[in-house]
Amino acid sequence: MCACSLAGALAGFCAGLVPGLHMNNIAAGMTAYSGAVLAAFGIVSGVLGSDGPALLISCFISAALVGHMFAQGITSTYLGIPSEDVVSVLPAHRLARAGLGEAAVRASADGTLFGIVVSVILLLPMCLIMGAPVGLYHLLGEVMGFIIAGFSVVLLCSEGQGQLGSERPVAVARAASLFLASGVMGTVVLCTDYCSCGMPDLLLSGRGFVMRSSLLLPMFAGLFGIPGLVLGLRSSQVMDCPASSERSHSHAPSGMDLVVSVLGGILVGWMPGMTSGSAATVCAPSVREHSDGTDVRGSARFIWLYSSISGAGAVSAVGALFIISRARSGCMDAAQFFLGDAVQPGMLGQDIVPMAAVVLSMVIAAWVGHLMVSSLNSRLHRLRPVLCSARVAIMSLAFVCALSFALTGTRGALVMATAACLGLLAPLAGVRRIQLMGCLLVPIMLGFFGLV
Repeated sequence: MCACSLAGALAGFCAGLVPGLHMNNIAAGMTAYSGAVLAAFGIVSGVLGSDGPALLISCFISAALVGHMFAQGITSTYLGIPSEDVVSVLPAHRLARAGLGEAAVRASADGTLFGIVVSVILLLPMCLIMGAPVGLYHLLGEVMGFIIAGFSVVLLCSEGQGQLGSERPVAVARAASLFLASGVMGTVVLCTDYCSCGMPDLLLSGRGFVMRSSLLLPMFAGLFGIPGLVLGLRSSQVMDCPASSERSHSHAPSGMDLVVSVLGGILVGWMPGMTSGSAATVCAPSVREHSDGTDVRGSARFIWLYSSISGAGAVSAVGALFIISRARSGCMDAAQFFLGDAVQPGMLGQDIVPMAAVVLSMVIAAWVGHLMVSSLNSRLHRLRPVLCSARVAIMSLAFVCALSFALTGTRGALVMATAACLGLLAPLAGVRRIQLMGCLLVPIMLGFFGLV
């Protein structure tokens, strides 16, 4: 198991350095070719003398997910930095502009490691609270539609904080417009027969049917990936900054930061439709993607919180998979597919061994990922001109579009084009990208209310 965890951590880390290659896509590919994957891991299982290739695959996928998180701290900092005329800029890009990219990568790695370690410690108590004997998730399920609606309201009301007079209502109205627009698109993609509607596909571009889950790739790529790459085509070269200055801007988390990361991780791992950014906003509305370019410490704090919530959410999702049989990510969905009957909701005693193995693989991957980021971070200044170049942005853009078109055909292309328009509109209008998560929150809310 340790060997598969190390291999998964390295594979996930390398995949995270490839722009547009998300772990959910890799997990979906392993599921699509499950026969070959099971055969390969069966050989590995025989060589290592261990039982259960399905468990080894799940450990590999979970470790790769964690390794991917650490590598994303590098690509999200240096790739797709927008030009100076863009109103809304991500915190990592803001630090990279100021020559503090190393501080952003360090904050991301430290936050991810903290979130994983703390959530592992709290995983067993949370499983007992959410599942038997307390059964909190079952109680929340009866009012889940109202809970998601409340989350959405908090998300919208957090827009425009710090603005005075009539500026804040205008900012909230813009955010609500993009939230609802993305919600309409998400409802069409996830709750209608769009995936199988009569639509001609070009040669070799797809089949007459596309799984709904596959359409998440072009939707999220259009909302969050392509806009950053397009805006980064006109970016200027980032500044250099002395290493001593990098260290002076490293984030030291406060007690409130620790509480927010734990609560946010629980929301991401157990609640439907929650992401790290939306969970950070819900748990601490005052914490936001600061628009003030001089607020270096605020940007580093947001990166740390976002990363710690992501790490905690990944581990909490393991508990949700084994206790309530809900896959909160593509990787957990793939793990559930391979484990099969080994995942029985509400039976912690029977599931404790495979759950412990998966969690241990994530801890090993966190240790490996943090070591790799720490060793690479000080050397990234040599690769910075390459990572921030327009050529890399164009190559990444071509890769994302080609991958989506090959997997989802014309249907995916239309979804991606629509999503890219919304994704470009958000930063140009000064609206935080997190408002585009209406693409998930709206259809999930409608589903719980029985409207779709």
